[in-house]
Amino acid sequence: MIAAVGDLRKTNTQNTMSFSLPPEISVQRQTLDNGMVYQFRHKTLGPLGRIVLQDNADGLCQISSEVAGEPNDPMTETRAQIFEPLSQQLAATLKAIVRKGQQTVVRQPIKKVSPAPPKEKITSEQIRCPRCGEVAALLILANHTKEVAEMEDCAQKMSSVYEELDVVTWVIGAPVGTLKGDPVAPILRVWPMRHPIKYGSPKMFEAELNAILPRHCGGRLS
Repeated sequence: MIAAVGDLRKTNTQNTMSFSLPPEISVQRQTLDNGMVYQFRHKTLGPLGRIVLQDNADGLCQISSEVAGEPNDPMTETRAQIFEPLSQQLAATLKAIVRKGQQTVVRQPIKKVSPAPPKEKITSEQIRCPRCGEVAALLILANHTKEVAEMEDCAQKMSSVYEELDVVTWVIGAPVGTLKGDPVAPILRVWPMRHPIKYGSPKMFEAELNAILPRHCGGRLS
């Protein structure tokens, strides 16, 4: 549940609001000088977006709904489909409170895409084509991640890199077990087409990579 307007904003009203989140979505609240930010996160997709409530100098309350991700990231639309109904529900709840006596006026939500957070240092490795020498693949080595959502975080933060390179890209997480003595890690292929997450050993991944590299000069991979 998300708690009260009195916690959200600097008002004199005692009116409260709440709405329920799906079990796979969590929220964190951050206080601003003139309002509140709600950061929403999905269990498998990572950051979904945020809702910002701010009191303006003209006495109006502005609600901004921002979807996490870059505009050309194909996962941004997926996040938006989940996140926007939540922002609409929050706006409707606020409007109901206004009708019950809230002194401020709620503006229509402003929907926009928020860029990925400031770049942190994420290790990656470029694999070059043995025939032409150009970059043919990118490995994002997310050695600290084991959960799908954490790997999605890394993919989101590195999206501008692999989109510019436009080569097949994987996010490889930390080992979660062993198979016949070899470490097994989660592997998420994110570009140019997203594939479901799978788990494999270095030998298994090397076999997949070696099957792809010879096709680099023959056309776009999928």
